[in-house]
Amino acid sequence: MKKKLLPLALAAATGLVASTAQAVYVNSDGLGQVLLYPFYTVEDGQDTYVNLVNTTDKTKAVKVRILEAMNSQEVLDFNLYLSPQDHWSAVITADPNGEGAIIKSGDTSCTVPAAISNGTAVPFRNFEYQSDAKNKGVDRTREGYIEVIEMGEVENAALETAIKHVNGVPGNCGAVVSAWQGNGTFVQGNGVVGPAGGLYGYGVLINVAEGTDATYDAVALDAFSLISVHTNPGSLDPSLNNASPANADVIDGNTVVSAAFGRGIDAVSAVLMHDAIANDYVLEPTINAGTDWVITFPTKRDYVATAPATAPFTVSWSKTNTQACEPISITYYDREEKDQAPDDLDFSPLPPAAAPLSLCFEANVLTFNNSNVLSGSDRVSKNLALDSGFDNGWMTINLNNVAGRQLVGGATTFNGLPVTGFAVQKYVNGDVGGVKSNYAGAVTHKATRSIVTAP
Repeated sequence: MKKKLLPLALAAATGLVASTAQAVYVNSDGLGQVLLYPFYTVEDGQDTYVNLVNTTDKTKAVKVRILEAMNSQEVLDFNLYLSPQDHWSAVITADPNGEGAIIKSGDTSCTVPAAISNGTAVPFRNFEYQSDAKNKGVDRTREGYIEVIEMGEVENAALETAIKHVNGVPGNCGAVVSAWQGNGTFVQGNGVVGPAGGLYGYGVLINVAEGTDATYDAVALDAFSLISVHTNPGSLDPSLNNASPANADVIDGNTVVSAAFGRGIDAVSAVLMHDAIANDYVLEPTINAGTDWVITFPTKRDYVATAPATAPFTVSWSKTNTQACEPISITYYDREEKDQAPDDLDFSPLPPAAAPLSLCFEANVLTFNNSNVLSGSDRVSKNLALDSGFDNGWMTINLNNVAGRQLVGGATTFNGLPVTGFAVQKYVNGDVGGVKSNYAGAVTHKATRSIVTAP
């Protein structure tokens, strides 16, 4: 169903239209119940700083879930309890005692388990992907992305007091841990009501040795759930499949397209569906410029876990080859519209036999001419070798180039793939007059939609 934005706004202002059923949507203002951070990395000395803010006067119960990049297997999650107007931060960095990644925080906000809130470094785990034939080590945890899901609002006076900060310190985080023990309040399923949103977040990719950082906003999904989805810290739930009801509202130009689905994951995928993404690349040799694109499919795992894969994805996860490759096509341009490069390129090194250009993982790093801005690992990074003369320009990736990439909700069909991400541009001047003069920045991908609604 399509609804014009302006007539709806006017009708609402005059009281002529009743409110519609709740439906998950991407909040362009950056506030929501769910936050998707498209990428973290600890490769080549990089750290990723995670920031999360509760803008409301309510106490929030939040699930923080960290997923590896190849197949979105969970490497760590925990419950976080935010005081009203609370700001929480943590850093994901390389494990000094091993090959994987760790998370640690100097923030005092209550977590369960409590280790993260007291500054202990917690290593990421590789339990969830041990059935794969290869890439089973903890080094696979070094790159990935993050989900933050509001599970509900705490409405228990004693626990609200325990979580609330006084002079910068929560009242009693031990009481929050106890609520998950024995016959505690949380164990009984009490003390938390449905979520109401108001969260925002951002990530910072920092390379201390280079003196650069690139900051990106988390994608905010609002109206995700009407009911509490508060789960114990050891649970793999809630997930993006918990959107309730399983409805989606998608802003497409000057209309809102509404659709109902049978599963929450389909509603979330619909609001992230795009038939193409576009962004800049900068490879200017005079300033040693480089560009990497992060391309993340936050819902892919749910569609590729079984064979055959289910729409909108078309290739199932191979535990033998540890990949699920979706073919794409690209077109790139210089800044003067001089030429249009062909879209039949392949990543280097070239395979023995011709193979389509593909993105094979949940979080992919695409580097241009081996500039390796993000030092992506061989697990998830591919190089795109551009023709000479195309040092700077822009590129599109077509995600609707394969039949079957569709999500159908009632009379409405969404074409393409659910995607998010950004480009990172870096300029490396080195030491200039005794001052390290390196710079980096993140640019969110732009995108188009292909939505067809039957009469």
